[in-house]
Amino acid sequence: MLGDRINHTGLRNLNIRRSNYRFFSRHRVDAAGFTLIELMVTIAIIGIVALFGLPAFSDFILNNRIRGQTSDFVVQLTHARSEAMRMATRVTVCPGTSGGCAGSNWENGWVVFVDVGNIGIKDSEETVIGVGPALDGGNTLRSTAFSTYISFRHDGGSTSSGGGGLAGAFALCDSRGYGDNARAIAVTVSGRMKALAANASGSGISDCGT
Repeated sequence: MLGDRINHTGLRNLNIRRSNYRFFSRHRVDAAGFTLIELMVTIAIIGIVALFGLPAFSDFILNNRIRGQTSDFVVQLTHARSEAMRMATRVTVCPGTSGGCAGSNWENGWVVFVDVGNIGIKDSEETVIGVGPALDGGNTLRSTAFSTYISFRHDGGSTSSGGGGLAGAFALCDSRGYGDNARAIAVTVSGRMKALAANASGSGISDCGT
């Protein structure tokens, strides 16, 4: 009789442990697992977020890039103008490298130098006071009035090779082309600069090749 009780008790305890194991195992699977429908809904939500989120993120990157490039270029021009006034001499900025001016594609980089010789042409003995790197992202920087150089006199005014005042604008564009997203850097005869949307009133440009 005692053996029977022990056996029965042991079986009951064993059955309880097995029952508890099945309960908790099933509970863990149900809590951590996903049904096929839940998985499909999750994938659909991710797809919708990607569909609407990626274009906005792409525009965010492009906007930050073109605004940063605009700011950097204005800083370089402002520095050139300030140095011309400080040293009471002519300072020129032209497309090119520290080795000299080259072409009219400003997006390839530019050089700032003390221009004591031929205006708009860097001679070997002239001092370089700044170099701008090439623009990334395939962006373009062009100008008609300042196609090959922009020069500042001792009074800060923008000057032509003949010594007269010269006003104009630069067009900075990315892959989205001319419009709200492109930027204009307008320069007055007095040498003051203003950055604004390319198609805004007073921008001084009408396309990306200006």
